[in-house]
Parts: sequence; C-alpha cells; structure tokens
Amino acid sequence: MTRFAAFVAAAFVAATPAQAHAPALRLHHCTVQLLTARCGTLTVPEDRARPKGRTIGLHVVVLPAYVKAAKDAVTYLAGGPGVAATSEAASLSNQWMRLREGHDILLVDQRGTGKSGAYSCPNPTGALTAPAKLSAYTAACLKAFGGDYRQYGSRMAAADLDAVRAALGYATLDVVGGSYGATLAQVYAKLYPSSVRTLTLMGASALDVPFFARYARNAQSSLDRWARLCDAQAACRKAYPNWERRFGELVRAWDAQPVEVKKGVRMSGVQLASVVHRMLLDSGEATSIPLVVTHAAQGDYAPLLRQGAGDIGVTTQVMYWSIWCNEPWAGLDARGPWGTMFDSYTTAFVGTLRRGCTFMPERAEPASAWTFPSSGRVPLLVFAGGTDPQDPISNLPELTRNFRDSRAVVLPYIGHSFGIGGCVDEIMTNFVARATTKKLVSDQCNAYLRTPSFPVTG
Repeated sequence: MTRFAAFVAAAFVAATPAQAHAPALRLHHCTVQLLTARCGTLTVPEDRARPKGRTIGLHVVVLPAYVKAAKDAVTYLAGGPGVAATSEAASLSNQWMRLREGHDILLVDQRGTGKSGAYSCPNPTGALTAPAKLSAYTAACLKAFGGDYRQYGSRMAAADLDAVRAALGYATLDVVGGSYGATLAQVYAKLYPSSVRTLTLMGASALDVPFFARYARNAQSSLDRWARLCDAQAACRKAYPNWERRFGELVRAWDAQPVEVKKGVRMSGVQLASVVHRMLLDSGEATSIPLVVTHAAQGDYAPLLRQGAGDIGVTTQVMYWSIWCNEPWAGLDARGPWGTMFDSYTTAFVGTLRRGCTFMPERAEPASAWTFPSSGRVPLLVFAGGTDPQDPISNLPELTRNFRDSRAVVLPYIGHSFGIGGCVDEIMTNFVARATTKKLVSDQCNAYLRTPSFPVTG
C-alpha cells in the first residue's frame, strides 16, 4: 500500500465511527455574546488511533435559525490558524441575518482553540536568541501541555467537525471558511465529501498553492494596484509623488540601518514592510499607506506609529505551531529573492517560523494528500478581494476545472476582509438556498463598492 493510499484508508476508518456510532450530543440553552444559543461539549479522542487515550472536549455553539431550520446547518471555520469560531458568534449573527433565517449556524472551536483544549506556552522570561534556550523553552512548554502536539492539525480538526455534525444529526453541512478557515474547509471537503452540501471560501488559497511561495509577490501586486489608483487621482498624485518608490527605498535603507522612530524605539525595513502589509489587508487602512510612507520619508513618524505593529503574527499557541510546522500548504520551504519590496519581510517571517519549527516534533503529512479538492456534485462559491495581498483569486488557479459548479466573486479594492453591507450575506443566502451557482445573481455588492479616495492630510 502506498503512503497516500494508507492515508486515505486511515482517514476513512477515522471517519466511519463518527458517522455510524455517533453519540447524541445534548445541547443546553446558553447565552453567547448576548445571543440566545445552544451549547454543548463533545468528547473525542485526542488521537483517534488510541480511542482510550487522552480526550478533548470540543466546545460547540449552535445559533438556532430564526424561523424553521433546514436539515443542513451552516458551519463557519475560523481563520488564523488559532481563532476560536465561537468567539465570532456575535459578528457572524450580525453579518448573516438572512442566512440565519432558515439555517442553524454551527460553530465548533477547533481543537487547540477557545474552549476546545487551547494551550499556549507561557511567555518566556528572557530573549530566546540561543538555540539551546529556545529548545529548552519548547521542551518545557510541551511537557506542561501534556498532550500530543502532533494531533492538533487540520486533518484531525476535520474529523472533529464531522463527528459533531453526526452527533447533532445534521445530514450535511454548508461549509463556510475564511482565510485559514478556507484551508480547513478544503481539507474537510476532501476527507468528507458526502458531508458537504455547499462550500464557500472567503480569502482562500488552494491547498496545493504554498502560502509563502507567493506571499511577497502577492503583496507587491496589491501595493501596485493602490499606487495606480493613487496616480489616477489628482489630489493623491500631487500630495504623494512617487510614494511607492520611496517605500522601497525606505525598506532597503532601514534594513541596512534601522531608524529611531521614537525615543528608544528603532524600526527596520522588515518592520516597516510588515506594517504596510497589515494595512493592505484592510482596504480602509490601505488608503493611508501613501500618507504614512511619505511622512516617514520626510522624518515624520507619527502616522506610522499610529498604525501599531505589523503582521508577522507569531504566537505561542501550540495548535498554531502544529499546523504551520507540518502542513505543506504553509510553504515554509519558500526562498527568495522574489524581486519585491516585501522580500526581506517575507524572508524574516518564514525564517522565524522555520527557526521555531526546528524544535517542534514532526508529523507525517504526505504532500500528495494536500491537493485542491474536486467535485462534480458540491457547488463552490468563492469571494476574493481584488487587492488582497495574501490570498488573491490567482491563488485558486484550477477553480473551474476542479469544481464544475463554481463561481468566483471578485470584489475590487477589497482586501482580506469582506464587511460590505449585507450583500455578501445576500449572495451566500441565495447560494445555500439553491445549492448551485448556476444562474446565481452575484452582483449585489456592486452597489456598495466605490472607488476609494486617499486622505491627503494628517
């Protein structure tokens, strides 16, 4: 048996008990973020190959349908990795008002997040610059954790979700995933295709598109779009001439010699690029990039400091490291140069992760298992930001070939988040109701999309 065949067989065996002998999960009335909900805990093995070993209590919240619930529930898979789905209950209820009219919203804290066995290493008492110190810190953390770090990956989380689905009696799920949640949604669709009624991905990259391989170039492409838009507006062009070129010059100069941006605080080009990258994720903040860069080039760092920290985003959460260090979609073997203004930042980000992963236990993840799923039955709806620096639509190159029933909605000058009125909810509601993208009206967001303008004072 090949390694891939063994993987598929193991996944099938793991899935079968949850579907055939699922325990009934009793939910109780509860209040979550001021919402009336139903809550419960499903206990599952930490390692499904050792059913009598350590267990995890999966925290489950159901926001019941406003009217009559359909047999299928809508489940949301949160981003990160590391965000607990139940922590977004209030915002989802607000954003999905129409969707919730006829569907329960199922939220499950992914193992290692929220109330589902979350564990973070304690903050180190000193700098972990020496490998020996980092190794000792990691070993102590994993010992205190007490569980099997290797069991906190996406495949295991997908098995958990299907166990919850079966325990609650939902025949199928309408799966919605955002950012990393879109990665997990693909894993779930790949391992449990019969459990998926519809699939919606928001800010997604295909499983076989390594995240960091395109990271720097995607960011540069996003920045270029904002530069062209600024140049097309007379006020912005006049206020911030050549700001994009200045940004590149600052990154190179500050990497060579970090600059003191306030007393006792020095900033490198890597840190500057990380701040700009974080701003690119949100179109509302991206319009301030020309102002921030131009003022910084003139020695005025106040606008830059108001933006806070960048988005390297490394945490001490055990689940976070288990996923980044072991799953091929992360693309931690990426190496530049990429010929962009974000090269040094990307190299630093990947290097930080690689360094930490050196001291973490490895989990076997055959690369052949991590391919973009395909289906002739499951309809797929994709939302992509037209200026997303992280997961643009180009990161889903085989969309229509792999899913015969599919539609991509690209929202111009939107970054990595989609808080645009109620239009996304309306499109999703119609999609879930019809369970097909054929003849789906998907232009509702056009009325909300306006060409952004740039602040020219501050």
